[in-house]
Parts: sequence; structure tokens; C-alpha cells
Amino acid sequence: MAEGFTVVTTMKNEAPFLLEWVAFHLALGFDHIVLCTNDCDDPTEKMARRLARMGVLRHHITQYNPGDSIQRVALRQVLDYPEVTGADWVYICDADEFLCSDVGNGTVQALAAQARPRCEVISIPWRRFGSSYRRRYTDGLVTEQFTLANPMPVEIPEQPLPNAFAKSLFRGAIIPRCDRLGIHTPIPKHWLKRDFIRELPGGRRIVDMPTPMHVPADYRLAQINHYQLRSVDSFLVKAERGRVNHVAKPIGIEYWQRNEASEVPCNRIARMVPELRHWQAQLLADRRLATLHARAVRWHQDRIAELAKVPDMIQLRARIEAGFPDAERGAVA
Repeated sequence: MAEGFTVVTTMKNEAPFLLEWVAFHLALGFDHIVLCTNDCDDPTEKMARRLARMGVLRHHITQYNPGDSIQRVALRQVLDYPEVTGADWVYICDADEFLCSDVGNGTVQALAAQARPRCEVISIPWRRFGSSYRRRYTDGLVTEQFTLANPMPVEIPEQPLPNAFAKSLFRGAIIPRCDRLGIHTPIPKHWLKRDFIRELPGGRRIVDMPTPMHVPADYRLAQINHYQLRSVDSFLVKAERGRVNHVAKPIGIEYWQRNEASEVPCNRIARMVPELRHWQAQLLADRRLATLHARAVRWHQDRIAELAKVPDMIQLRARIEAGFPDAERGAVA
């Protein structure tokens, strides 16, 4: 029976970014990784299979029906695995999300150690990271390339902070009482007749939120760095792929404008980069995996080149770059 800390994610066509994500979560201290894939055109699935053979993670191929929320279906199916049901703590996140904590040494173990004994769920606020006005895809660390984010909220006495969506680290012991493993937070069964006991990082109480998916946008101890856009090049590939949760909603200019948060510098994740690079180098020491990563980069570059010929994508790029500050409009990076 598995114990320790487990992270669960879903990916489609994320191969160029996969090894950084895996290495980062190993650096965070996760004992188990469950990686779900579906319908990949790029080497994502092959990389996941290789990593599974290496013993780095468990690979799950999500089976779903047309119109399903692929992510929600995957989160039901992973309940078949002891890495999830037998874990002490479980965390669910996406391929563009990186948990950044200043608690202790920055690991998930340090974060969980600060929780009060009655705490069932630690909810960490999203912090949106924009494109940093980068046009071109570069095979480098997302966590180093994109360092502009939405600002820290200004604290006003006797007024609550604005809300943010959360991602949650929760005790595995509550899984039998979960109606489902929600994308943002676990959802209790109706018969429990209460929400799970949730806290912010550091053991701070959460009160008066509109839904369990929300927390105060309090980034003082921890945040989820959410790199929803990356470069314009990579965003166009994402727009073509579509969503894995709200599958009927397109990814277009409204999505970009809502999430372009290149407002203030934030490089607090840099403390984890040396350990990230250590794990990434170990993974790339496997010749087969290194070859697959190189193929992933080429696939992404080729797709970018093809989309540069598609009229709708040309128009979308033009609308995106028209919104860049004047000083950035002539830049290539």
C-alpha cells in the first residue's frame, strides 16, 4: 500500500514541458506521480510510458466518452490506484501549475507539517503568470522564462483580500468521504453535511468564501504559479488543442486577455530551480527519454510553423501582439 505524498495530473500534447514539470514535483518531495494522458499527437504519451518503465511515475490512459470533462473522468479513474487511495496526502494540479512555497524548505512535507491536526485540506491560491511578452517558443525552463505575474493584493485594514481560485493538498484519509476529487478541491459526499476543514498554508483559517474552490489571494507563504499562456507560439498550439475540463469552450483572445498578467516581477520559485535542474539532469541521463524530449521540441516547433500559415491563427496572433506594450511590439523574444 502506497504512503507519502502523491501528485495527480492530466496532460495532452505537453511533451516539451513534461520533464520540467516532473522534475519540479520530484524536487517538491512527492513520492508518487500519477500522470494521465489522452489522445496525444506529440510524444507526451511515449514519454509517460518511458517514465513509468523507469519507475518514476504511474501512467494512466484516460478512457472517456465524447463531451465528457476529460479531467474529471481521469480523476475518477485514478481512484483505482493505491498511489492515490493509500497516500497520506494527495495534490491535483495541471501541467502549467507549479506549487511555490516559502514554508520551511519549500517542500510539500514542510507545508503539510504546518497544518493543524484537524485540517483536512490545505488550499493554496492561484497566482497568474502572463507571457512576459515572449513571442517565440524556447526550449528552456518555463519557471525561468516567465517571471511576470499579477500583483500582490494591497491589504486594507478591516477589508478582506480579493478571492482567487485554489489548488489543494489534502489528506488521503478523506477520500472515502469524497463525492469526487475536484479539480480545485475535494468535494465531500452529501451525507457528510459539511465542507472539509480547510486552511491556508501555515495553518491559517479560511472563512467567508463564495465557494470551496476559492481562497483569499494571500500569497505571503505560498502560491500556485499558473503559467496558462507561456509564449505566443506555445499559446497557439494550446488554442488548437483545446481544454480538458470545459471541453466545449474555445481557447482564444478572451482567454488570453483574461490571463495575461505580466504586471509585476515574481521570482520566488527560483529557490527550487537548482533541485529541479538536478532531477531534470537525472531524467535526461536516460538516452531514450532524452531522445523523446528532443522529438517533443521538434514536434512543437513544427506545429508552430504550421499554425503560422493558418488564417485564424495569424489573426489571433495579431490580436494578441496588438495588446503588447509599445516597447515590446517590435521585440522578437
